[in-house]
Amino acid sequence: MYHISEDKRAVKSAELIWEGLEKCLAEKELKKIRISDINEKSYVSRATFYRLFDSIGDVLIYRCDRIFADLTVKMEQFTSSNDCFLFLITRWLEEKVLIQTLVENNLTGILYDAQMRNSDLMKRIFLQDAALTDWEADYLLSILTNIIPAAMSAWHIHGQTEGPEDILQAAAKSMSLIAAALGATDPTQNKKTRK
Repeated sequence: MYHISEDKRAVKSAELIWEGLEKCLAEKELKKIRISDINEKSYVSRATFYRLFDSIGDVLIYRCDRIFADLTVKMEQFTSSNDCFLFLITRWLEEKVLIQTLVENNLTGILYDAQMRNSDLMKRIFLQDAALTDWEADYLLSILTNIIPAAMSAWHIHGQTEGPEDILQAAAKSMSLIAAALGATDPTQNKKTRK
């Protein structure tokens, strides 16, 4: 877990630690990186590292959570869930080293977990006008939060060549194909109650 207050010094140290880890990742695999390597690259002491993070994995978790903090700040600028989702994809694409690290080390669950920790934000974005029961909303939220890790994995495997709009279109087309394959109808019609 990470332990970073909103104190400017703590936030700055955490950012320096991420930048140090990012530099280390340019030189070697995640599993070969030691905290002393990060300290050397970030110029942050070992004591400061352990005051803020319990492990190197926590630095990755922190970085993912910071992306959602960016989204929260910009939330009011979006006029549609499409714009918001496009921003989210764009923001993730800016994190090439992070995405590469998560995909190549089978850690995309960190992306999923970050989105679930921010489920209230995800609900405000995607469920604001949906007439769903609580359990239907839970399914929708779970499916939505899996789209980003899956899309980022495919993007990395494809050589990081597609742009945000390409990924958005691919996700929308995929969801349409899944809905058609499942024989889905308009979700507002023929609503069955849960037993």
